[in-house]
Amino acid sequence: MITAVDTNVPLALLYGDDYADAAEAALRGAYQEGRVVITPVVYAELAADGQFGAVSDLDEFLADLSVQLVEPSREAVFRAGEKFQQYTDRRPDGLQCPSCGTTQTARCEDCDEELTPRQHVAADFLIGGHATIDADELLSFDAAFYGTYFPSLTVSPENG
Repeated sequence: MITAVDTNVPLALLYGDDYADAAEAALRGAYQEGRVVITPVVYAELAADGQFGAVSDLDEFLADLSVQLVEPSREAVFRAGEKFQQYTDRRPDGLQCPSCGTTQTARCEDCDEELTPRQHVAADFLIGGHATIDADELLSFDAAFYGTYFPSLTVSPENG
């Protein structure tokens, strides 16, 4: 069994946040069932967090977690692109209130273009594409997002 890992799982351990215990248990369980992997996107996001002073520090952290860095297949990257296009096609114009759903627009002061938020970026879709095609499950605390765009993907832990 191959388990892919989203960035938020190792970050929960790094920061000891509310999800740290669930992250530790999920990683332990995944390791007992097979390989635990991340893609270069997750590696880059961890490196960007500022907790690691050198490549060797991040590599040591991942080795301590028994997490391996792997390349996604071309099919996984292609699937990610398809799902990212689906996301951008679905995204409403303007800004949307997360509470009531009301949409408003805002314009750039310099060029008068409509401003839109990027709630999810291509990296999220690369993680999902890789987990869907190249792995058996994904460890993430963003199950709602992955369930929307990758419905066949098993995402755990369940409280994520």
